[in-house]
Amino acid sequence: MDLDRIVFGTYTVKDMVIYGGGAFAVLMLLGFIRKMFASEKPDKHSEVTQCESCGWRGRVSVYAGRCPKCNAQLGSRKSATP
Repeated sequence: MDLDRIVFGTYTVKDMVIYGGGAFAVLMLLGFIRKMFASEKPDKHSEVTQCESCGWRGRVSVYAGRCPKCNAQLGSRKSATP
Protein backbone atom coordinates (compact mmCIF):
# COMPACT_ATOMS: atom_id res chain seq x y z
CA MET A 1 0.00 0.00 0.00
CA ASP A 2 1.37 3.36 -1.01
CA LEU A 3 0.95 5.80 1.89
CA ASP A 4 2.03 8.77 -0.23
CA ARG A 5 -0.89 8.44 -2.66
CA ILE A 6 -3.01 11.59 -2.79
CA VAL A 7 -6.60 10.96 -1.68
CA PHE A 8 -8.19 14.40 -1.62
CA GLY A 9 -6.54 17.70 -2.52
CA THR A 10 -3.15 17.61 -0.81
CA TYR A 11 -4.06 14.93 1.75
CA THR A 12 -2.31 11.57 1.44
CA VAL A 13 -3.31 8.15 2.75
CA LYS A 14 -0.81 8.60 5.59
CA ASP A 15 -2.49 11.90 6.60
CA MET A 16 -5.93 10.27 6.57
CA VAL A 17 -4.72 7.39 8.77
CA ILE A 18 -3.15 9.82 11.24
CA TYR A 19 -6.25 12.06 11.35
CA GLY A 20 -8.57 9.06 11.63
CA GLY A 21 -6.53 7.65 14.53
CA GLY A 22 -6.51 11.03 16.22
CA ALA A 23 -10.29 11.38 15.83
CA PHE A 24 -10.78 7.87 17.25
CA ALA A 25 -8.55 8.68 20.24
CA VAL A 26 -10.45 11.92 20.91
CA LEU A 27 -13.81 10.09 20.80
CA MET A 28 -12.52 7.42 23.20
CA LEU A 29 -11.20 10.11 25.57
CA LEU A 30 -14.52 11.99 25.50
CA GLY A 31 -16.41 8.76 26.25
CA PHE A 32 -14.11 8.00 29.17
CA ILE A 33 -14.51 11.52 30.59
CA ARG A 34 -18.30 11.36 30.21
CA LYS A 35 -18.44 8.05 32.10
CA MET A 36 -16.14 9.40 34.80
CA PHE A 37 -18.34 12.42 35.53
CA ALA A 38 -21.75 10.77 35.02
CA SER A 39 -23.83 10.40 38.16
CA GLU A 40 -24.80 6.92 39.25
CA LYS A 41 -28.46 6.13 38.66
CA PRO A 42 -30.29 4.69 41.64
CA ASP A 43 -31.03 1.00 41.38
CA LYS A 44 -34.78 0.37 41.32
CA HIS A 45 -34.35 -3.30 42.26
CA SER A 46 -32.58 -2.78 45.60
CA GLU A 47 -32.91 -0.55 48.63
CA VAL A 48 -30.72 0.52 51.53
CA THR A 49 -32.04 -0.66 54.88
CA GLN A 50 -31.02 -1.69 58.39
CA CYS A 51 -32.05 -4.81 60.24
CA GLU A 52 -33.76 -4.15 63.56
CA SER A 53 -32.92 -7.63 64.87
CA CYS A 54 -29.16 -7.83 64.40
CA GLY A 55 -28.19 -4.31 63.29
CA TRP A 56 -26.89 -5.31 59.84
CA ARG A 57 -26.96 -2.41 57.36
CA GLY A 58 -26.75 -2.58 53.57
CA ARG A 59 -28.56 -3.08 50.27
CA VAL A 60 -31.21 -5.76 49.84
CA SER A 61 -33.51 -6.71 46.99
CA VAL A 62 -36.95 -5.12 46.97
CA TYR A 63 -38.33 -8.51 45.90
CA ALA A 64 -36.65 -10.86 48.39
CA GLY A 65 -35.76 -8.36 51.15
CA ARG A 66 -34.11 -10.64 53.68
CA CYS A 67 -31.25 -9.88 56.08
CA PRO A 68 -28.18 -11.91 55.05
CA LYS A 69 -27.13 -12.25 58.68
CA CYS A 70 -30.32 -13.32 60.51
CA ASN A 71 -32.82 -13.89 57.63
CA ALA A 72 -35.37 -11.38 58.95
CA GLN A 73 -37.61 -9.59 56.46
CA LEU A 74 -36.37 -6.09 55.60
CA GLY A 75 -37.44 -2.93 53.78
CA SER A 76 -40.56 -2.98 51.65
CA ARG A 77 -40.94 -6.76 52.23
CA LYS A 78 -41.38 -6.14 55.96
CA SER A 79 -45.01 -5.05 55.44
CA ALA A 80 -45.74 -8.19 53.37
CA THR A 81 -45.73 -10.36 56.50
CA PRO A 82 -49.03 -12.28 56.84
